[in-house]
Amino acid sequence: MGLALTVAVGLSMFAGIGSAQAATKAAVVAEDPGPVGSFAWEGFNWQKRFWGGAPMYNGSWDANNVSNPDANGYVKLSITNPTGSAPVGAEFQSTREGFGYGTYSTTVEKDVSSLQKEVVWGCLFTYDPNAVPGYTEIDLCEASAWGGGSAYGQNWPVTQGHGYWFDATKPPGQGNNTINFDTTNAPILTHRMVWEPGKITFETFAGVNASGTLLKRTVLQGSTVPVPAKEQIHFNLWVTGGGGGDAAHVAPESVTIRDFSFVAGIPLTAPTPTISGTAAVGSTLTANAGTWTAGTSLAYQWYRNGAAISGATASNYVLAAADQGTKLTVRVTGTKSGYATTTKESAQTATVVAGTLAAPTPTISGTLTVGSTLTANTGTWTTGTTLTYQWYRSGVAITGATAKTYTLVAADQADTMMVRVTGSKAGCTTVAKYSASTAAVS
Repeated sequence: MGLALTVAVGLSMFAGIGSAQAATKAAVVAEDPGPVGSFAWEGFNWQKRFWGGAPMYNGSWDANNVSNPDANGYVKLSITNPTGSAPVGAEFQSTREGFGYGTYSTTVEKDVSSLQKEVVWGCLFTYDPNAVPGYTEIDLCEASAWGGGSAYGQNWPVTQGHGYWFDATKPPGQGNNTINFDTTNAPILTHRMVWEPGKITFETFAGVNASGTLLKRTVLQGSTVPVPAKEQIHFNLWVTGGGGGDAAHVAPESVTIRDFSFVAGIPLTAPTPTISGTAAVGSTLTANAGTWTAGTSLAYQWYRNGAAISGATASNYVLAAADQGTKLTVRVTGTKSGYATTTKESAQTATVVAGTLAAPTPTISGTLTVGSTLTANTGTWTTGTTLTYQWYRSGVAITGATAKTYTLVAADQADTMMVRVTGSKAGCTTVAKYSASTAAVS
């Protein structure tokens, strides 16, 4: 009975998480609020139901029975019965499709023990009508007496339920997994759900933000636990035509929803990365990610004084001239299906200093006779280094002799020759290297 008898009403959803900590309003940061709907609330967009159909026994719903958030951020759902014999239900749902594993929480003002026996309060549920073999639905907490009994005059008590449907093509007890428990007259209830792969943990508390008495904790796990798809979150208040109640003549009823929060995914094991390498232009820095949850995919982004460096998305980074005088960090982002995407940032490096050029000592080749050409053999310098030359006659610079080669003239006879090679590159310290002196020119 109870939750197992209907497509969820109230707050139903499919979602998942890995932390059992209470979600709070401050935790709601909706990267995907969903398309614009009737109103925005708690970081998400929501659509008030105006169309007819199930599960309301007469298919009658009215968008006006869902209030906009008030000054406190509360949303009120009401059942109205303007003619006294034709009740009208209230429902609103997220415009976003697909929430996934994570922690879901809502705080509600309602003494559910006082619900009329025909009224069903669906307090947060996820629902995916396209799931196969039949719709999948998770009910964070649904409360009702389901008409009060199987025949008129019976008096079933109001109970609450935690659970889910995994196959709506099967009857209650076969296509669903639910646990019912007694209500209290607590005026405020907080419901929380942690959805993980193969496991859902439900909790209902008396009071605000899980600060009160734990009324019921239900852990359901196994192969029938729904998996994320295109589920939407619903809250609804409606009238069931089943049981032995008098559905047409219910009195007006209302529930106030104080908040809703969703924190996505199971937390990853995510250590703070470190950086190894020398903070000098031309040197290679390496991001050391540490040990994350097995199977996590890691992505990297390097930052210069807090600004992302375009294209610097590998685990290694070669310091460029633009990095001189700055400090670098790296952010490592881990992703894994069913887990919350997590980003960790390293501490800053020391200030990047000018790089040191690879600068071998040059040699001179050629015949030491007037009219012959000498050549400066530079060796292998740091890639990208610009080289300039200056030739010397017995230690004195020769005016205009600034090419890689030099043709000996009469003035060089009986003197020794030497060449200086100067290397420069942006971001690096300029280096000059001198060859050894030759023998005297003949």
